Amino acid sequence: MKNLILMPSFIMITIVVYFTMKSAIKQRKNILFGVTLPEQALSDDAVLKMIDDYKRIVNIFTLVIILTGLPIAFINKEGLSVLYLLIWSLVVTEWLVRQPYVYMNRKLKKLKKDNEWFIGEKRVVSMDTKISKLKDKMPIPNKYMIIPFGISLIPLIISIVRYDEDLKYTTFIAFILMTVLVLLYFIGFRGSNKLKLKVYSKNSDINYILNKEEKYLNSIVWFITSLTASIVFLFTYLVIFEVINVSYYFITIIAILGGIITFLGFIYSNNRIKSLEEELLKMDKEVIYTDDDEYWIDGYKYYNENDYNSKVKPRFGFNAYTYNLATKKGKISYYSGFVIYAVIFIPLFFNLLSMEFTNPKITISSESISVDYHLYDYEFSVNDIEDIKLVDEVSFKLRTNGISTDEYCRGNFKSKEYGKCRVYIYNKSKPYIIVKLKNNYFIYNEETKDETMNVYNQLIEKL
Repeated sequence: MKNLILMPSFIMITIVVYFTMKSAIKQRKNILFGVTLPEQALSDDAVLKMIDDYKRIVNIFTLVIILTGLPIAFINKEGLSVLYLLIWSLVVTEWLVRQPYVYMNRKLKKLKKDNEWFIGEKRVVSMDTKISKLKDKMPIPNKYMIIPFGISLIPLIISIVRYDEDLKYTTFIAFILMTVLVLLYFIGFRGSNKLKLKVYSKNSDINYILNKEEKYLNSIVWFITSLTASIVFLFTYLVIFEVINVSYYFITIIAILGGIITFLGFIYSNNRIKSLEEELLKMDKEVIYTDDDEYWIDGYKYYNENDYNSKVKPRFGFNAYTYNLATKKGKISYYSGFVIYAVIFIPLFFNLLSMEFTNPKITISSESISVDYHLYDYEFSVNDIEDIKLVDEVSFKLRTNGISTDEYCRGNFKSKEYGKCRVYIYNKSKPYIIVKLKNNYFIYNEETKDETMNVYNQLIEKL
């Protein structure tokens, strides 16, 4: 099992998806599977049976998710295993996770219609002047976001101060980090604060407590998310620029722990609001019920032309909000995510495939030596060669720009013995050709010893 490093991601995604599906069982303000029901319907035998059926379906889907994800650990080519993980995670998190919920949503809607379980009023717009004072007031002040922004500046400063031609991409990634944090701030931290304030009851105190608590918890979760992202990137840069000497496994562990903390934060926030809502509304005699199921497509997509808000509280999952697809802003925000996925994932997909199924091809002429390889072509002059030798051992302490698997290493690396080097080697095919150039080293071999020796002899003739 060469790909154990990918297994934590597989395990984490499986756990997140499982608890996301399970979250649909607990009703919130008489809403179950995205369907609004009267109090007595929630204890109906048919509804209780649907809950039991849903639990069994979730267990079956979880088993399917695990079985379809396990090949990640056994695929021989690591590039392909990464691709498999990406495709599997997209299918699982963007489609499979919703299927049991959608099935029950449609089934419960039919049961509701057959039994005429309609409550409250439709298209009710309730106002509460007391909770309106909460609008645009964030329980955690905006100044706290200076902390993750400040941390994220450190990688950018490091990449500029310690600029290295082989690490020039790190400056660009540092700017991307800043962009990610800006998005987390406006879409998450401030975005959740712009959600429509909800009226639960005619009692203003209950409305005020529930809305304020939700804002407070959301702001904390998004702050922790931003802080975690900035810390992970900071440690990554400290390793890349050799400020600290730890392995990439350490960074992986930090990233996984950060993801777990963030996920647990969303779960706690969601459950805390549900519990508080249930506790307060049980004691209240003036609860306001509205039946707006017609605006929820399959219980998770919101489309309401009568609602000007682009963001609303979701009925499924642990997200802080979902989008109103009837608004222009809501459509852009919702579909832009798919565009970003496509822009990032499609090129990555083809690049990884190209690198997995093509091999470096060396060309030796009287004046130069060149290597043709996807994204990592390389050429140097014969006059730049200072020495050539064969070795049976070579080790790298850092990959600065390239691809590294159990099978091969290709791209820019830093070696413990030779410093900066351009590498095209099969890790288990000894020996390795070490070519000392004026400014760096060129390390190369072929898949078999005979082929490597043939290249070595040609290079010796040029020297």
